[in-house]
Amino acid sequence: MSKRLIVTIVAILAAAVSVTVALATPALGTVTATLFARGTLTSPVRANADGIELRTDHSTDHAVQEIVFGPGATSGWHRHPGVVLVTVKTGALQHYEPNCGFETVRAGQSFWESGSHATIVRNATAHNTVVYVTYIAPTGAPLRIDMPNPGCSVE
Repeated sequence: MSKRLIVTIVAILAAAVSVTVALATPALGTVTATLFARGTLTSPVRANADGIELRTDHSTDHAVQEIVFGPGATSGWHRHPGVVLVTVKTGALQHYEPNCGFETVRAGQSFWESGSHATIVRNATAHNTVVYVTYIAPTGAPLRIDMPNPGCSVE
């Protein structure tokens, strides 16, 4: 798949999501996302090895993305269909949950997200923070769904 086609698909998905969620909170500051690849696992997965189990009931998409958060940037409140694994390569992020609590995740650490609740991340450092994100999502689903702020002050 060509890079131009991938960029076009991502732009269309982003536009569709932004139209459907009028109360969504957008990303603030400089946030640059590069989708490296997205592909479909056409049959269910049943993997269990070394204490790790992965099971899907249907086909799923697997995508890998690099996201760079400039100093003070936030992702905006959002959620992800399926399961998302995030690894901080450089810098640090504050990872907020709807209860307004957060954890600081630094370079070399990871966190995961899943479910229907809103979350937001914020780069509270004076330098860029780079993360790598792995998505396991229902086939054809958007990788991100914007959500309204659950009432938290993220500054």
